[in-house]
Amino acid sequence: MSAVARRYYERGLQALQSNDLETAQESLRAALDLAPGFCNARCAYGVALAKAGDAPRAATVLRAGIPRASSPITAAALYATLGDVCVLGGDFFGAEEAFNQAALTPGFEARVASGLARVQARLGRFRDMAASLKRAATGS
Repeated sequence: MSAVARRYYERGLQALQSNDLETAQESLRAALDLAPGFCNARCAYGVALAKAGDAPRAATVLRAGIPRASSPITAAALYATLGDVCVLGGDFFGAEEAFNQAALTPGFEARVASGLARVQARLGRFRDMAASLKRAATGS
């Protein structure tokens, strides 16, 4: 990855943290243009788009990165972020599917369980939600 892509990414993260979503989107998009396989930039770009209210486009950006993932951990991070974006966009079944894909990779248990708990609550599956929250709290 180029140093220029890294600088765009860092600028985009700073803008995202200060809630300057337009600058975040521009900078993170530039990072992805320079390095399409830059997973952290892709995840952050998806978050910036979703926070700006464009969850469908955020989901598309994240899904496009999954085949480019350099490792199972990278793919799981994309799937977990996709799950979060789908929840924001109201696609609870898509979110559930994305979280379940992330769950196939060790190390994502707590993040997946907490994401699934949000989905299950929105779908009225409160018993499943309670079990997921318990898994999230214990990290298993």
